[in-house]
Amino acid sequence: MLSSGAELDTVGFGVFAKSVGRRDGLDEVLRLVNAVHHREGLINKSVVAAMVADGLCRERRIEDAWRALEDMRLRGWKPDFVAYRIVSEGFRLAERAEEEGRILKQKRKLGVAPRKVDYREVLLALVSGRQISDAKEMAEAIVLGDFPIDDDVLNLLVCSVSEVDADAAIMFCKFMIGKERLPSIQMLVQLCESLCKNGKGNEMWEMFRVLLDKGYCTSEREYHLVVSFLGKAGKVREAYDVIKEIKRKRLDPGISSYNSLMVALCRNDLLRPAKKLWDEMFTSGSSPNLQTYNILITKFAEIGESEQVQQLFDHMVQKGVTPDSTTYTSVITMLCQENKYEQAEEIFNKSVAQDPKLASSVLTVFIIALCKQGIPVLVIRYYCCFTFSVVSL
Repeated sequence: MLSSGAELDTVGFGVFAKSVGRRDGLDEVLRLVNAVHHREGLINKSVVAAMVADGLCRERRIEDAWRALEDMRLRGWKPDFVAYRIVSEGFRLAERAEEEGRILKQKRKLGVAPRKVDYREVLLALVSGRQISDAKEMAEAIVLGDFPIDDDVLNLLVCSVSEVDADAAIMFCKFMIGKERLPSIQMLVQLCESLCKNGKGNEMWEMFRVLLDKGYCTSEREYHLVVSFLGKAGKVREAYDVIKEIKRKRLDPGISSYNSLMVALCRNDLLRPAKKLWDEMFTSGSSPNLQTYNILITKFAEIGESEQVQQLFDHMVQKGVTPDSTTYTSVITMLCQENKYEQAEEIFNKSVAQDPKLASSVLTVFIIALCKQGIPVLVIRYYCCFTFSVVSL
């Protein structure tokens, strides 16, 4: 690359020099520095110095990182406060207070102030090039050093870094919140997906608690995001507390939030609280929708609570909520498992009367349920009879 005369930029050379330092040590890095010393190109030398120092410190070569800053400074590369802070932090973590103090003095005396725009460009380029680990490491140096960073860059970083490192992603988010700036919805969604995937429900709740205290949630959409992800993470008590908080503010939690909590309760077999939540919905004036009924019908059918299932089915019809394929198949499958074939037939006939196309998909599930019960006579009888009924309509 160097011998070809190709034009170099900060990201390309910085990532290369950093990786060489981590793999081969300081001498090879300085050889690279000498090779490009008179080829300015598009290289931001202060940023590259920080990247080199960061790479060496991550390999616990703190003395080499310190020497790199001095040698690069003498070559006109002007290490900035970020670079010196990286090395001082390395000494601090190694519990070498004397060296830490000396490097901090050098920072004040020799370092130059970092330009936010320079690091912004580098971070955006790293993320754009899918060099997420390098972007994460550079951002860690900036954030842990309490250097300025734009909101849009932080939002983008969290979205990208959450794919590979949930802990680093939530650290960036907390840094943003600590600066009295609020994350975007997109960023929170991707971060929470990562936290759920990595079993970090406690960290999620801690973050949400701070956001709620700071007044982040001002609409049903934002509250729904909080409730749904808490439920997904298994934090059902906390999700319920958020719904109670919404009510205290005389706001409507919205049917979406109720449904998210209902899903979480059923998933965790908390059926008594689920029934209580059902009652509270009516008390607060919220009408259950098709999804609400399906959540409960599916769960009660799964555990064989046929009386509850029938009551819910009748209730939804009375309330003018039209059953769908999920509703019919859940009820019919349960009835077949309980050998209640005539009742299953009655439910199926309702699907036929409602929509022949819908009944066709329900019929398939009905036949499969009968086959599992091992009653071929009924399978043939119902298949011929029902197929004729559906086709004739």
